Amino acid sequence: MVESTKPGRRARRSTKVSRRLEEARRRNAEQLAAQRDQERRVEDSLAVFFDAGDQLLAEEQECQRRIEPHERAIAKLREQFALVVAERETAQARAALAIHEADRTVEQVGELLGLGEKAARRLIAAGRDAAAQEATAGQADDDVKPSASATNPGAGVHRQEPGSDNDSAVTGQTTANGTAAGLTERPAWAVGDQDASAVDA
Repeated sequence: MVESTKPGRRARRSTKVSRRLEEARRRNAEQLAAQRDQERRVEDSLAVFFDAGDQLLAEEQECQRRIEPHERAIAKLREQFALVVAERETAQARAALAIHEADRTVEQVGELLGLGEKAARRLIAAGRDAAAQEATAGQADDDVKPSASATNPGAGVHRQEPGSDNDSAVTGQTTANGTAAGLTERPAWAVGDQDASAVDA
């Protein structure tokens, strides 16, 4: 007897099995759809993330561009203020020196100015430093322009006398501690415990 080589027919599914298969296929399709939706959300989120980063960089650059002129203006104002502070502190120091040279002791100068003795001593020393710097600058100007003094003995650099109200000759001086004062910095003579031994009582 010869056996048939043709494939046998697949047995017909029962209604119950067919129903379960359809349900499984439906669930699989739903899962695939959910996965595709999740992938789209990931792709959309990636685009949002990198677009936002690019926009943030652009906004930061624009902000910096608009800030820079104001920063330069503020820096210029601080420089101008530092010069004014240096002038006024030098004027204070010269005034204290003038009082001291008018036969007032360091202690008396401090009492008049509302300062401690050490602060008054440092202030007077700063006044002497300012006077010495001014004299040196005046001598340098005289050496550079000898013809002016020769033709007019009264001409030349004005030398500010101790105690005078004219402080224009000390424009651009630094503060007593050698640095440009900040907006809240106190002058060197008003702080610290250094002993300015160069000033006699």
